[in-house]
Amino acid sequence: MKIDLHMHSTVSDGSLSPCELAEACKEAGLSYAALTDHDTQGGVSEYLSAARNLGLCAISGMEFTVQYDGELHILGYGFDEKHPALVARLAELAHEREERVAQMVYKLQKEGYRISLEKVREIAGDGVMGRPHIATALYLAGYAPGQEEAYRTFLEPGKPGWVIRRKISSEEAISLIRNAGGEAVWAHPMQAHYHDDDEMAARLTSEGLGGIEAYYPAHSDDDVAKYLALADKYGLFVTQGSDYHGGMRHGTAISKETRGSHRLREDVSALFARHRHTLGGRL
Repeated sequence: MKIDLHMHSTVSDGSLSPCELAEACKEAGLSYAALTDHDTQGGVSEYLSAARNLGLCAISGMEFTVQYDGELHILGYGFDEKHPALVARLAELAHEREERVAQMVYKLQKEGYRISLEKVREIAGDGVMGRPHIATALYLAGYAPGQEEAYRTFLEPGKPGWVIRRKISSEEAISLIRNAGGEAVWAHPMQAHYHDDDEMAARLTSEGLGGIEAYYPAHSDDDVAKYLALADKYGLFVTQGSDYHGGMRHGTAISKETRGSHRLREDVSALFARHRHTLGGRL
């Protein structure tokens, strides 16, 4: 059974459209799939529609970037992508994100880099503008040998184009997901670099967290064992995801994780069963 519940499309910072991603998921032989674009549900309807047409079992998803003693990512699954409160708050976040992009482009222009907001918007297409699109503009203008290099050189803290980002709290993100009928999952916990994962799991669970992404390409076997133990301790279900972005990011591929356990398969099957009404494809 192949599972991948963490993937991105052109609606945020991936290289495939939601429809193309659904086709890639079908070709990869996924049994369970989810599109989880950053801070937007804009591609969910297209993705689920394509999944239904392909017979791919998919669920609504997205990934919030939140402020929590640093930066933390919260995945949401099984929510109503048209829920009014969710739609309204995501529209506000998209507006704030685009204002930040404009500030970053302006800073780079002041430093002599010849890129334009119009070019960044063209690269973003129908998606919400973000740092990946600025990085692509810098790469295309010849200021870096690739998108990842442009990120590191220009768009990280302390670099010429950096502008601090205001993020929502984990509590608000989890509440938005749950109020829209979904369930919240702690994404790639190893990347958060907290001194006490147990304390973080306890705090997030108290806010309504339902699951943890125990299986992730960058997690070592020891990491996986630790997150499975935390899932047991706090009554969380476990998920698996690749964080696939397509050609926009090296080192990830759809569903290459092979360590999934019987526990994972049971938990993901139960998650999809709880949200049968939101699925694309058949359970």
